[in-house]
Amino acid sequence: MRLPHHLVSSPFFLFEDVEQLLSALGAHVTAIQTEQIRHLASKGLPPIVSREALAVMLGVNSGLIWSFLNRPDRHYNSFNVAKGGGATRSICAPRVALKVVQKWLSYHLAAQFKAPAHVHGFVPGRSHISAAATHVGADWAFSVDLADFFPSTPERLVIEAYHAMGYDLMPARLLATLSTYRGSLPQGAPTSPALSNIAFRRKDEALIEIALRFDCKLTRYADDIVFSGRHAMPPELAAEVHALFEDEPWKLAPAKQLVQPLKGRIKVHGLLVQRDGIRLTKGYRNQIRAYSHVLATRGGTAADSAKLRGHVQYACHVAERTGSPSGIAWRHRGTRFWSQDYAQGREAAEEGAQRAHDAPRGLLQMIRGWFSA
Repeated sequence: MRLPHHLVSSPFFLFEDVEQLLSALGAHVTAIQTEQIRHLASKGLPPIVSREALAVMLGVNSGLIWSFLNRPDRHYNSFNVAKGGGATRSICAPRVALKVVQKWLSYHLAAQFKAPAHVHGFVPGRSHISAAATHVGADWAFSVDLADFFPSTPERLVIEAYHAMGYDLMPARLLATLSTYRGSLPQGAPTSPALSNIAFRRKDEALIEIALRFDCKLTRYADDIVFSGRHAMPPELAAEVHALFEDEPWKLAPAKQLVQPLKGRIKVHGLLVQRDGIRLTKGYRNQIRAYSHVLATRGGTAADSAKLRGHVQYACHVAERTGSPSGIAWRHRGTRFWSQDYAQGREAAEEGAQRAHDAPRGLLQMIRGWFSA
């Protein structure tokens, strides 16, 4: 499901501007709330000041918002997915109506939050590639991983995050309830990435201070934190980083701490960082050669063809962004059917967006339209 851009990009959802929204709210909004709405609108944020205001913006009965807030179990699907090493990850994915609201909120939170330069995860225009590029030329790298990053972010910090963005305390609590599940950020909610960055901002400030004190480079991609530098790694660095998380809800994963000494190359955010640039690891390039051969000879009839195509397209993306080898052996033949799939997918997406645009206004009507199309 893809939310039409003209809706997701509007902080008023169904309305064109703040005056139109205030007119629709009428007696459902107080003078103080009117002031809050104008303030949030000036910041480019959805002016959600009450349950009723949100319901009007979405074109739904306020009872649905009440259900989101008071009966969350009805609006989430919980399941486990396999991770490496036999472990599992718990996913709590919102059902379609709540997911639409969270996607809309996430779009505007990510657009208005000014992430520090070292934060590359969930920031428009940045990626793990730009994060890895920061460490080119380093002699060493020290990386740590935050265990269960989203579920370790408690609701109280989510309330504080919304408050820091400009929402008064009561609306911040309402929005935090819409964005959390069982007391924390759920793995699987569209709002969790942007909110995790906002909630973590004070720790990011502390990480910057450590990097400056030891004269080293720093990146954070979601839960993956990397320091790097020239010559020898400062012996006190690891202890400083560990001390930063001693009394916090976020904890470091002991098994994922890694110190990489001078070897002419280091692995950062899943990419190989060398003195002159970044590239895919040799093992992954070998996999890509095999995948591209299967796709070039068998095409869409290959087992897991969509998964293989995703890997190859990712390798192409990294190669194009970095100028490094992709490992693709049958690139010319393969490009034809990748391009065809892409064109067909884009055409279908555009048709779906047009249907949604032409559908009756209102969240529930649009959802019904998507499923009946």
